[in-house]
Amino acid sequence: MTKFEYKCVSIIGAGERTARILNEYGRDGWELVATCLFWHYLKRIIPES
Repeated sequence: MTKFEYKCVSIIGAGERTARILNEYGRDGWELVATCLFWHYLKRIIPES
């Protein structure tokens, strides 16, 4: 069974700044799954040990 870990981050700003921050998370394996105002919810697979 696939297991995930989740993260909620506050990104205040718009456009290029938000894209840069989200791309940094993406390079670390995080996937954006939802937003609500300035809150961004991300998830990534936990590798099996």
